[in-house]
Amino acid sequence: MPRISSKTSNSSSKVISLRHVAESIGVSRMTVSRAFKKNARISPELRKKILQVARQMGYEPDKMVSELMTRFASQRPINYKETFAAIWWPERWAEVAWEKGYHADMHRGLVEGAKLHGRTIDHIVMTEEMTPCVVNRILHARNIQGVILTPPIVADDTTPELDWDNLSAVVIGSSLPTPNFHRAQPSHYNVMVKTLETLRSRQYKRPCLLIHSDIDRRTVRAYTAAFLAWGHPQKHIWQTDSHQSDGLSGWLKKVKPDVIIADWELWYDVIPDKDKACGFVSLSVRSKNSPITGIYQNIESIAKCSVDLLARSRLQHELGEPSDPMLMLTTGTWVEGATLRGSPKEKTG
Repeated sequence: MPRISSKTSNSSSKVISLRHVAESIGVSRMTVSRAFKKNARISPELRKKILQVARQMGYEPDKMVSELMTRFASQRPINYKETFAAIWWPERWAEVAWEKGYHADMHRGLVEGAKLHGRTIDHIVMTEEMTPCVVNRILHARNIQGVILTPPIVADDTTPELDWDNLSAVVIGSSLPTPNFHRAQPSHYNVMVKTLETLRSRQYKRPCLLIHSDIDRRTVRAYTAAFLAWGHPQKHIWQTDSHQSDGLSGWLKKVKPDVIIADWELWYDVIPDKDKACGFVSLSVRSKNSPITGIYQNIESIAKCSVDLLARSRLQHELGEPSDPMLMLTTGTWVEGATLRGSPKEKTG
């Protein structure tokens, strides 16, 4: 830690830090730090001014800290620029350890995306002990000014109350609408449109939609909006608060769909076997090799996009809620599983 010179130190005096000197002159902390290094690039006039104000305020850099920081910096990759933080909800972070699946893919995308920009990622999990106040202190101590918010486990979760006015931030997914930060997410509307277009080309005419109410809120009702916009009736939408089959079989018998569109491939295991005679498509399959036909939304790619947005924001020195937030959308990839009639996997299965 910076210390006060012996000339001004006493038990009641205020500890003068590098930040105080920087704020007094109106320059960055990095500029003040460079002024104390003989070979650092800084104009002679500004160096003289900074050293003079520092002496008047009684500030001296701590030699031990300076040596430690020099050693730490020397261990970083040559192209290292800064460290970003990724904020995780505990339930999602717990599944990163599985090394495959949605959360592991997101983690991998963040790490690889950061490397492409010469950044590293510190992962911070919002446990009960990790309050916003604690997270703020961690970010400040690590000099982190770029933050990526991963999706919450529930659509109604709110954004942690961090010191956003002094941070650049990007959100993954369509949850956490406020503050309105830059965002990388799937284009849920276009995912549904791509699905409907494909089904129409294969002569499916009576689709129905199975959707969890939380996902409907999380996607800002984009799935249902596109489904209805294509002329399909509201009565062909089964919306529920849980992925359960109670009453579903009777509803399917009444609607008589020739294909079922579901928000997630988990529905395929929920639907009674007797109702699987029609086609099935998931708007979000788990992998490119899924046996379920549908859209692979590729969260790894979306996570990389979020790093792209944050790197851009940092280069432009944006802090707080941007005046013109950017939205980066991906449409996903069609996966030809074995749950539609006439599909290649169905013929060879």
